[in-house]
Amino acid sequence: MKTIEFTDNELQILIQLLDISVKAQGLNVAEAAIILAKKVTAVSNEPVEPLFAEPTLVPAEDSSEDSSEEDSE
Repeated sequence: MKTIEFTDNELQILIQLLDISVKAQGLNVAEAAIILAKKVTAVSNEPVEPLFAEPTLVPAEDSSEDSSEEDSE
């Protein structure tokens, strides 16, 4: 067994990297990522969550609405 010291920020980054690897490689790395994430969570004083926001879709601009607004003015 080896011991490594991490700051809370480094633990957050590690969880983010695990999340990215699962999203990129899927089930091929999911089991290993879960094992490591559980170990990180077990030693952390607080729950470890990725710091980045979930991606969202931005609706495409409809050019027909813009032209109708300009015509009404």
